[in-house]
Amino acid sequence: MDLELKIIPPVQLIISSGLMVSLAIYFPQNHFDLSISLPITVLLILVASSIGILALYDFHKHQTTFHPHTPEKTSKVVDTGVFAYSRNPMYISLALTLIALGVYLQNYTSFIIVPLFIWYITRFQIIPEEKMLDKLFPSDYQAYCSNVRRWL
Repeated sequence: MDLELKIIPPVQLIISSGLMVSLAIYFPQNHFDLSISLPITVLLILVASSIGILALYDFHKHQTTFHPHTPEKTSKVVDTGVFAYSRNPMYISLALTLIALGVYLQNYTSFIIVPLFIWYITRFQIIPEEKMLDKLFPSDYQAYCSNVRRWL
């Protein structure tokens, strides 16, 4: 099955981060001063890391794959832990990391990348994963989708 998967999420995070830094450099006039940017950045990174680690733990606990290019190897629908609140906590973790970077850079223009990242991940990662999960576990996955939102 052609899953339409393009660039794995960690690489997409790196690309997006580079674009954010580039925009901050090329548009210094869009800088804003936030005296507490470092504590906010650290807090967002801690929250993002916690969500990501909890999601990996849930995959491990249920003995199923977390690799973004092999959703066909999924052995069950994980619907507990952080997955009880979002169908994509790992991608929320990555988006929060980008928001943290934007706060750290203190540049309005750099935040443009966050919705683009969310669009890309949704289109080229989440939707193909959802198609595969629906094919593998039609009733369980449909029930899960009816109770838990894609993002938040």
